[in-house]
Amino acid sequence: METLLTDPQKTRYQEFKEFVATNVQPFVEQWDRDQRHPASIIEQLGQSGYLSSTISPEYGGKGWDFVTYGLLNEAFGRASSALTDLLTVQTMVAMTLLKWGTDKQRGQWLTPLARGEVIAAFALTEPGAGSAIESLKTEFRHTNNGDTLILNGQKKWISYGQVAGLFLVFGKLKERPVACLLERGIAGLEIEPIQEMLGFKSAGLAKINFHDVEVPSSSIVGKPGFALSHLAPVALQYGRLSTACSAVGLLRACFEESVLYAATRQIGERTVGKIDMIRTFIAKMGADLGAAQLLCYAACRAEDEHLPEAFTKILVAKYYTSRAAVRAASDAVQIHGASGCQESSPVARYYRDAKLMEILEGTTQIHEQLLSSLFVDQAAQLKG
Repeated sequence: METLLTDPQKTRYQEFKEFVATNVQPFVEQWDRDQRHPASIIEQLGQSGYLSSTISPEYGGKGWDFVTYGLLNEAFGRASSALTDLLTVQTMVAMTLLKWGTDKQRGQWLTPLARGEVIAAFALTEPGAGSAIESLKTEFRHTNNGDTLILNGQKKWISYGQVAGLFLVFGKLKERPVACLLERGIAGLEIEPIQEMLGFKSAGLAKINFHDVEVPSSSIVGKPGFALSHLAPVALQYGRLSTACSAVGLLRACFEESVLYAATRQIGERTVGKIDMIRTFIAKMGADLGAAQLLCYAACRAEDEHLPEAFTKILVAKYYTSRAAVRAASDAVQIHGASGCQESSPVARYYRDAKLMEILEGTTQIHEQLLSSLFVDQAAQLKG
């Protein structure tokens, strides 16, 4: 795939991989055990510009193209899916503000987000709704003077909710979907850490409770009624792209760990890599990796070129790569045998993290519904 990249993209990809090898890879297991990231790595991400990759230079961002953004997520996904999730949610909130925020909202928040001085959380998912985002129960209501909203409800499974300083919260105002910005520390906001996740252990997931929270009407992002039809799709587009590329990084990790193990692990007078069933695992893994890389590259290029098919290409990339990562992680554990089942084993962590890839930013089943509808509608239009 690297033959398709421009020289600046190749240079940045190498930079990303070197950063990860030095500043992420040696510490991932400890972060997993601690179930948190230290402030120092978040500060490093901000200083390196990795939290601002898609934010325009006007607000202190890098303004990189989406192929480069995909390479960033792939490089980080090779080492830590949980840390890559920070890149994801920061981009989701920042790009939503860039497109739909007011001048004041963009001026107030985009630069701190770009520098990593503020961590953002995308508060959409609810305990009783999951991927059914149209079933929101979180409610906004106007006060008598009309300048303030009162917010009540719950959000759950919110990545980096434990440390976020800014929440983009989705709910309903008189049955119209609404999104607004909410700062940490406001009265009535309660954050409950979620621990002992299967994977993404250090991603700071939280349950967020809102008890009569007073929110200025000026905090609304976009127009009331647009939250699910316009704002959420923008954010989820970037979230799916980021997750797809991160899954490719995880798939690459499984492949590289497996081929190294197969080439060096001796059983009697031969290496594991000489066993036919192991060779089959590795062949499938390598083919999946090549296909996943090209799907993500095509999706990123389509987004860069503002093509109408970008939405479908991103869905396909996220659907394929997340499922391929699960297959690869399972096979990597099988190749490593008992040593792959130890909790401290890298492939055991890949196995735990991979399953969440099929759930983040829309489950596999949601993607199947969306894609099947798109494909059937396209066929109907061609026939018509």
